[in-house]
Amino acid sequence: MTIADNMIRIGVLVYPGCLRSGAVMPIDVFAIANTLAGIRPASSRPVQFDAFWVSARGDVMQEVGGLHFQARDISTQKLDALMVPGIDHRDSRQLDTLMAELGPEQALLHDYLQGDGLLVSSCSSTSLLARTGQLDGRRATTSWWLSAYFRKHFPQVLLEAEELIVQDGQLVSSGGVTSYIDLSLWLVAHFAGEELRQLTAKILVVDANRNSQAPYIAKAMMQDQGHAVIERARRWLNQRLDQRWTMAELASYCHVSQRTLLRRFQDATNLSPIHYVQQLRVERAKALLETTRLSLEDITARCGYEDVSSFSKIFKQWAQVTPKDYRRRFGLRF
Repeated sequence: MTIADNMIRIGVLVYPGCLRSGAVMPIDVFAIANTLAGIRPASSRPVQFDAFWVSARGDVMQEVGGLHFQARDISTQKLDALMVPGIDHRDSRQLDTLMAELGPEQALLHDYLQGDGLLVSSCSSTSLLARTGQLDGRRATTSWWLSAYFRKHFPQVLLEAEELIVQDGQLVSSGGVTSYIDLSLWLVAHFAGEELRQLTAKILVVDANRNSQAPYIAKAMMQDQGHAVIERARRWLNQRLDQRWTMAELASYCHVSQRTLLRRFQDATNLSPIHYVQQLRVERAKALLETTRLSLEDITARCGYEDVSSFSKIFKQWAQVTPKDYRRRFGLRF
């Protein structure tokens, strides 16, 4: 964090096909926060925000849908947070095509996460991040109408589709298009405190306390819609990877019989709930093995198992390698 000079530097990534409002509005939110912070006495004044556009393609005048953004080369910038606007697209097929053309941006996201700055995605840009593999085994959200698409293409990600904002370490993601306003306010609170966030939200005339996409979900519009029961079950399971649970508890939460739940889950995922959880726990373990110095005992506990030997067998079954060999494969000796 670069608070030594009382300045928080936030880059907003502009790229071909990004949502124009997602590139513009955060800049305005931080400008309003700065104005409100400046009213306070100097002794109690919080940090200031320096928000600007950045590009993965060098110092360029980036043109997006008729708007021109003077973007700085991100490789020359030290950021506390990088915000990635959503991708402007009509349907999931076009989304696939557009993401395939964003090679420099995908490489940037992968490299950026080698540092300690926050990476903040919104709407469909969470799919762009997921394509790099950096979200595997981690919690995230995306626009509610893309949830079925996202689960199909990125099954290793712990998607919480009804949540508006989800943080997992340095990764922060948000839901539908205008949630970039919520993300900007979240960053205001993260770096400068809740009071400034609330004041900024009042000036913007937005609800600073909304935390769910559920009120906005229209099930009939969801692409490749799966059964609502399965979405409910997945969310419940994703939140309990480190806990014991029973099929009876899961079925009760979903308001169906165990037999119905098993049948619907198998039809939707080709897995039983137990195998689904095992797969997610292994992906979570992979992320912990790659990014932490935790012992195998600690990782086993965080993935809901008590015995290292038993978990190692399950890990090997799904990953085709033991946890120790997995770390060695990536040159991780800790």
